[in-house]
Amino acid sequence: MLYARSRLFELLSLSGMLIDHNWTEILKRRDMYREAFADFDPSAVARMEEEDVAEISGDRELRIAECRVRCIVENARCIQRVAREFGSFSGYMWGHVNHRPVVGKYRHHKYIPFRTPKSEAVSKDLVRRGFRLVGPVIVYSFMQAAGMAIDHLVDCFRFHDCVRLAERSWGITNVAA
Repeated sequence: MLYARSRLFELLSLSGMLIDHNWTEILKRRDMYREAFADFDPSAVARMEEEDVAEISGDRELRIAECRVRCIVENARCIQRVAREFGSFSGYMWGHVNHRPVVGKYRHHKYIPFRTPKSEAVSKDLVRRGFRLVGPVIVYSFMQAAGMAIDHLVDCFRFHDCVRLAERSWGITNVAA
């Protein structure tokens, strides 16, 4: 489960790249993305100017279009506004799940959703606040990666460890049927 502002911003940004790439391709370039986007420090990224956007989008190894770079920069600015309003970006995001991971008890991968009513509501609120690349499928992928939604299959060797971690951290009560 992630709570650090820069790691949440990184996951939101990487999840947004799923529009053009798959997780394997994205994670291969993760270190390069971290370097290009100041280790995903929202304050630093929010200060990026046109020259920075052009430099990042011009780097062929990164394989990220100029419009995607602009979205990441704008999302950094939105994170700053949200942090001013809610005290922190982490508190805002985790507040959508009552500060507790939602645990799905799925027996087969075909039942794991790509989007949920919760991700649709979060997406709608993010868009209302000016965020981009935050459709409900991307938001649900972000929620899974951040540990806000635990969707390991019940017979996965990691399922019980993840649930125990969530219980220890929060006294979990947010378990999906």
